[in-house]
Amino acid sequence: MPPAVNEPNTYLVGCDAKSDIRVFSGSTYHLAEQGMQDGVFTGMVNLYPRGIHGWRVYARAGWWKLKGGFSGRRGFKFTDGFLDTIWRRNLPILNGSKVINNFQLFGSHFLYSYRSFGIEPYFYIDGTLKEYFSTYGAFDTGKMDETAMRRAFVIEREGYATCHKIVVMSRRTAADIIQQYDVPEHKIHIVPPGANIPEHLVGAADRHPPQFRRPDKTALAVGFIGLYPERKGLPTIADAVRLLRHSGYDVRLHVIGKCPTEIAQQDGVTHYGVIDKSSHMDRFLEILRNVDIGCMLSRAELAGIALLEFLRMGISVIATDVGGVPGLQFESRLRAIACTPKTQRVGFASR
Repeated sequence: MPPAVNEPNTYLVGCDAKSDIRVFSGSTYHLAEQGMQDGVFTGMVNLYPRGIHGWRVYARAGWWKLKGGFSGRRGFKFTDGFLDTIWRRNLPILNGSKVINNFQLFGSHFLYSYRSFGIEPYFYIDGTLKEYFSTYGAFDTGKMDETAMRRAFVIEREGYATCHKIVVMSRRTAADIIQQYDVPEHKIHIVPPGANIPEHLVGAADRHPPQFRRPDKTALAVGFIGLYPERKGLPTIADAVRLLRHSGYDVRLHVIGKCPTEIAQQDGVTHYGVIDKSSHMDRFLEILRNVDIGCMLSRAELAGIALLEFLRMGISVIATDVGGVPGLQFESRLRAIACTPKTQRVGFASR
């Protein structure tokens, strides 16, 4: 019998603070946690610079912003100045391993050096930078430095050409990589995202169908999750709640994340603030258990993880038919209501 061949270690890599829900809805953290539990990942390496060891990155970031003048240019994390600095320190740690990058860029230093460290590079992303910069341009990426963006596209293309496989969350992104980045189809795999909620905490929702969860409750509770309220349509949702309450309907709005002051102070609105699910998951789920309908009227959305969190808890959703929302693989027994912004046409999707 031939001797067993040792499989290389497999690490999920994040380039941002792993437990910060502003980063990809915390997907890097939760994916790594589940992957290690299932024995798929050896661990997670968080490349985000912290403490005294990150002084070089902070110095470069300060100089880069200073050279941009008083306009306050943004996008340093998409530059080689950021990427090369963090990889120079972490490449030796990942020697001889498979690296799955949860960010669209590896950076020039990594692409030049990874072979000498025996590293196999992979991606798992929610969308390409072309999708991100174009669809979020009016919102999250409005002040992004144009030179940094153009250079980032070049580095991104080189990364896709170099890596062994690219795993994406939707058919939309797979098609974009094939058409816009000239990547052969055989390199791309589609793995839809899931709700960032540990399965053992969802038992109560599985045992009680949504329509019977709180039969004695008269008020209708609408839930919103998001750190970009304008892009995700919170002002529109708040206006609808205000009009319904003015008409005599007992409708409440529960907001998790960021909320403009004028909305937080509105009658019928409860703002719970930003909740870090890695340390306060029980509080997050307790709020969701008191929600009847999840609502996210996004103007742009690559993945829509918040909708999956509602659905996994047995809560029906109302959502705009944009970006990655139509491609979400909703779990059985759960339904989503999607309305197209231009026509306000309402449809149902289930499986």
